[in-house]
Parts: sequence; C-alpha cells; structure tokens
Amino acid sequence: MYKAWYPIIPVEFLDREKPQHFKLMNMDLVVWNDGKVEGRSEAFGSKKDRQRGAKRSYGTWRVFADSCPHRKVPLSEGRIEDDGTLMCSYHAWRWTGDADLCAVPQAQSENELLKIQANPKSKCNSFPAKVVHGLLWVWPESGDDARLESALTEVPMMKLPNEVDASIDEDRIFTGTWNFRELPYSHDSFLENVVDPAHVPSSHHNVVGNRYADTNPLFVDTTKPVTKDGFEISVKQNPKEGGAVPPTSTTEFVAPGLVKIEAPAGEGAVSILELYSSPSRPGFCNHVGRQVVIKGANGEIPALLKVFLLPMPKWLNHVLAGLFLNQDALFLHAQERKMHETKQYTTLLSSADEEPYHYTKAVLPMTADKGVVHFRNWIKNKAGGRIPYQYNPSMPSVDNEVVFDIYNSHTKHCKNCMDALQNLRKARLFSYLAAAIVGVLRPARLGAVGNVLITALLGSIGIGINKLIGAMHRLEYSHAEND
Repeated sequence: MYKAWYPIIPVEFLDREKPQHFKLMNMDLVVWNDGKVEGRSEAFGSKKDRQRGAKRSYGTWRVFADSCPHRKVPLSEGRIEDDGTLMCSYHAWRWTGDADLCAVPQAQSENELLKIQANPKSKCNSFPAKVVHGLLWVWPESGDDARLESALTEVPMMKLPNEVDASIDEDRIFTGTWNFRELPYSHDSFLENVVDPAHVPSSHHNVVGNRYADTNPLFVDTTKPVTKDGFEISVKQNPKEGGAVPPTSTTEFVAPGLVKIEAPAGEGAVSILELYSSPSRPGFCNHVGRQVVIKGANGEIPALLKVFLLPMPKWLNHVLAGLFLNQDALFLHAQERKMHETKQYTTLLSSADEEPYHYTKAVLPMTADKGVVHFRNWIKNKAGGRIPYQYNPSMPSVDNEVVFDIYNSHTKHCKNCMDALQNLRKARLFSYLAAAIVGVLRPARLGAVGNVLITALLGSIGIGINKLIGAMHRLEYSHAEND
C-alpha cells in the first residue's frame, strides 16, 4: 500500500499565495506553488511593493516535508515570496522549488552560505508530486529511488468514459464539482463504507433515499474477484410493489484508494461516483470526490440526476456536501475507534510482522456485505492488514466535535470557501447595519408597515447569512432528528 500515488486535494482549491499543511501517512507535508509574480521590478521583497495588477504565474505544485532543515519549525507557517521561493518565517531562509537552499540572510559571507548549501541537510525533503485531471497526487516517499519508482507507476485515477470508450462523444460527459474533506475516520473505514451499498437509504435518509421506503433486499454478486489491484461487485434490488425493476449498478475498488460506483439512469444516461481516499493520519483520511454523468443519447440529463447537478457556487456545493458526509461520519468515527480501543479490529498495527486482524470475527456480516468482506480480505491478504503510518502512530479517542468541525477539515484548505466566507461576513455586516439604520431612521417614504417589513427582511437576511457562515465552521447532525 505504501508505494503508490495518493490524491491530496484538487489544486483549484489551493491558494497559490500561501503554503498549506496536509497529512499523508501521518507525515506532515507542506504544499506550495513556485510560480513567480510577473511584473516585479525586484525578485524578492514585500507584497506591498508589487506593481498594480501584478499576478503570480502558474508555477509547479511542490510537496515538501513540513519541517525547516534549519531548526525544524513548520514551513507551512512560512511564506511564498514573489520570486517563487518558499521562505521559513522563523529566520527567512528560502528554498527553490527543487528544494535547494538559496538564501540565508544571517550568513556572514558568501563562503559561509556556500558551506551551508553544500551540506546535504540544507535541502528540503521533497516528495514526487504531479497534477492529473486537476488533482494533486503525492508519492509518500522521498529520495532518488522514490522518484524513479513513482515515474514508472501510473497514477490510479479513474479514466473518463470517453477515454475508455471512443464511441462516447466528449460532449456527453458532465463532470461535477470536486469536493474535498479530511474525514474523521481512517482510509480503510472510508473505503469499507463506500463499497457497502446497503447503508445508503438508511444512513443518507432524506438526502439520497428513504430509510422507510428504499431499504429493500439487495443481491450482491462478485463480478471481478479480489486481486492485489482490487475487485468489483454488482448490486441488484427488488422492485417496489408495482414498480419497475431498478437497474443493476456496479461498485469497483481500484487499489489503493479509488472507488467507482456506476449506475444506469435511463435514456442511455449513466451516473458515476468517482471517490478517492488517502490515509492522512490515524483516525482520519483525505477524501476527494465528484459525480460524473454520461448524458443520454439525446444529449439530455435525465430528471433523476438533475436535482444533484443544479448550478450553484462551488462553496455552496461544499457546504451541502458537509451535510451528506456527516450523516455516516458519526457511525464510522465511533466504530473504528471503539473497535481499536477494545482490540476487536484495527489496521493500526505496530509493524508488518504483527498478525493482521480478522474482520469477520469481529462483526456479523450478511450477504449484502459482500463488498465490505471483499475489501477487508484485500486489506488482510494483499496489503498486510495494516496502513503503514509513520512516526509511532496512535488512534485518538471518540470526539464528536471533530466530526462536526467543517472549518479545519475543509474550509481553511479551500480558497473558494475562504473567499466566500470573507464575502459572507461583509454581507452579514451590511444586512445588520442596514436593518439597524432603517429601524432607527424609519424613512417616511416606506411608511410604518414598510419600515417594519424592510427591517425584518434585512435582519432575516443577516440571520440566514449567519447560518451559512456557521455551517462553514461547524455542522452538527442527528439521525434522531432526521425524520
């Protein structure tokens, strides 16, 4: 599992002006872009000195260990300078995109600088990284061997339908908005969940399905056996009384972190969920996903799918995704941490020599759980039964506040959402101020009733915006209250 490409985040969410911190395999990483600011008369200096309208060029996304070689402080707390270098804010040492030390302000002479640069410890620890279809992928090892191995290994990204079947016209392919979140449960728990079709109508009641009307018998068959590369299952269910037979869907796991769920949607259209996960740290995973649709032969999207593809700002799509993800996050968060604590099952093993756990001995599987059992067998027999976290990992305890935390798991990493958050705060302030002004001044032209209505309307808008802002920080969910 260790020697593979892992997705971190869609690069469109990243701010090219700032270094950002992420976790992979319990390692601290700093992600940054080495593009230079065009139109600078000086290569290095304050951003206040930029020429009006100067923009940063689209450089290369870099991934370093989040540790300054000088004194080991986090480089993610540093700055990206206008000359395209990464600066540590502690002592202002700077590195190029190739991880070479290029500036030490405190050096007494050119000879001292050259001596420091000649020390192999002066280089940042960099990881192979590449962008494919807008996703940033990272190889979780550094060094010359890792660069060679990663160059020879294909990125395990789902090919779009027209890339697989030339008869499908590109115009028929609709790709939805990417979503990202560091979920509060581990990589293996995420993958177990998304290869389990039986949970959807109950866990995602009133969002995708209905726990009372859609929990029908499922018939799950193996269409591709378990190998080191993954497996595939097909899913059929009985029709509702007097209804049509639902189409057969397929769920394919592609090691180490892709699940593709494909279902016919009528009129020649197909719905595809493209879901990725990478192990960030024990008890957490980096999730990236989107919906892909093959439009019908007539070029139309069936009514069944249009509700999920309504045009909306990306930040609002991300807010709504938080509601969907929190519906089963409470289960999975508690499940894996309690099973680890009670030593019933865990993939957090101390070494490759430790005997893997048997998942089916800890739970009560049924025929509809075939995808889950296949995945757990893959983990045990093809991946050594463990996720190879680094640096003495430990499983945190159950904490539902982590489940509800949207800001640290998504918002702060997403430039779209951070920009929207700033604008929403301004709009909230304007709404409240306008309501107060109208309420105090009571313009005669509005009349008594008009003053009351306008004040109430502006205040209500402010309250609505405040709720949106709250949802970008914390989103609580309760199944008991979702009737």
